Amino acid sequence: MTASVRRAARLAWVVPVGLPLVVALLAGLLLRMYGLTAESLWLDEATSLMLARMDVPTLIEWTSLDIHPPLYYTLLHFWIALGDGEAMVRGLSLLASVLALPVMYGLGRTLFDARTGLVATLLLAVAPFHIWYAQEARMYAWVTLLLSASVLLALLAWQKRHIGLWVAYALVTAGALYTHYYAVFGILLENLFFLYFLIKRRTTARLLVAWCVSQLAVLLIFAPWLPTFLLPLTQGGGGWLAVGPGRPTLSALANTAVLFTLGNSREMFPALLRRAGYLLFAGAFLVGLWPGKRSSAEAVAQESTQAPLYTEREALAFCLLYMALPIGLAWLVSQVGKPMYSARYMLPFLLPFLLLVARGVRNIPQSVVRGVVLLLLVAVALFGVQAQVRVADKPDWRGLAEQLTAQAQEGDLVLFMPGWHAKPFVYYAQGVLAVCDDVPVPVGTYGDEALQAVAEAIEGRARVWLVWEEGHYTDPQGAVKEYLAGHMQPTYAARMPQVGQVILYERIAGEN
Repeated sequence: MTASVRRAARLAWVVPVGLPLVVALLAGLLLRMYGLTAESLWLDEATSLMLARMDVPTLIEWTSLDIHPPLYYTLLHFWIALGDGEAMVRGLSLLASVLALPVMYGLGRTLFDARTGLVATLLLAVAPFHIWYAQEARMYAWVTLLLSASVLLALLAWQKRHIGLWVAYALVTAGALYTHYYAVFGILLENLFFLYFLIKRRTTARLLVAWCVSQLAVLLIFAPWLPTFLLPLTQGGGGWLAVGPGRPTLSALANTAVLFTLGNSREMFPALLRRAGYLLFAGAFLVGLWPGKRSSAEAVAQESTQAPLYTEREALAFCLLYMALPIGLAWLVSQVGKPMYSARYMLPFLLPFLLLVARGVRNIPQSVVRGVVLLLLVAVALFGVQAQVRVADKPDWRGLAEQLTAQAQEGDLVLFMPGWHAKPFVYYAQGVLAVCDDVPVPVGTYGDEALQAVAEAIEGRARVWLVWEEGHYTDPQGAVKEYLAGHMQPTYAARMPQVGQVILYERIAGEN
């Protein structure tokens, strides 16, 4: 093929894709800004902010005892130097979520073709599940970005074998590990696929050495944190997953599929629209698993822009493994060992699912039908996005802080059960009210020690506000509530959605 023909083919391919890609990126940015501060920060976000406000050595020491590594908190530490309002605190996740969009395009273009990458990018731009964590001050958007970038860099490094790609791969992959431990699944995927090259293809010794060196580099960069990573594995126990969700059932897998399609607010969907949404995504996904035939124009365009090293069947198998391996392995391990399955941890594996859905759309032969299906998929996703903003899913700590500070009298105390709920409240109360957050839990285990801590906290207080999560494992029988009722008079009670009760106790006349 002559140089002029190559340039013409490249231009014919780039022009139709370029403008829609920019539109998809802008749409993704605007949708992630929509409703960014509609709900108040919740417990985990307040914990992120608490850690970010520490100096870096203290932050690292604290996270060595936590279930998440320190990179996200360290980034947030420097980010909030620009401000710690709700929008700014969540803006770091928003940034990672938007940056994942061009990475998605790169994955689609590398594995399949540019237009599949475009469709996948559009689907990710409007994906409710991805947008949800773009608006939460946690590490999930960042591990999604870094892990998908790691996969893309591995694919490119295997193809182009440039030293810059190997260096970038090692740094990004180590960064993913320092952000969330589920990045291990991405590394496992990459090594399994590289093993395929060793077995099925003529892999050069130079490529094998480069890959081994890159894995060693990742290990060396992560080595300082490796003992901390291995400690929970050797000690066992499932943390909050063990005492909360516990071992996942098959319904957990079904719920993950729902989140990948409709997002967090399926109850807001009319029944017909909900079922249509399931069918649309499931149908496109299944069609995407079937290898299609590229048109001659696509073949020319790919030839002119360095066609991928991977056959279509290899690309489809890679995407399916990219999605199914982490989800399935986490689910299986949780059945026999430490509970580790949480829907939020599955966010990085939304990308291969949408890649296969995009491939299904591209496999539809009739252009009109293809366009209609894509529009319907986007419409369902957009409905999910606006439903997420409309439905209050997080406790309204902002509203509670405003309420209590407005009604507070000098000397009031707010007592939290469990105590960690004080974190988001303190963020909004701005020190106006005294807070007790250190009652030993669970109360049934500590017994008199917990109630003695309550007695000391309320001593000399004329009024005490109790914020109590009903049925929580920290005080399932409401012993603290009963103790307060025995020593003070309840004069006001209200319900707080997603938490429980807010009760005002006032000192009984003559009671010390």
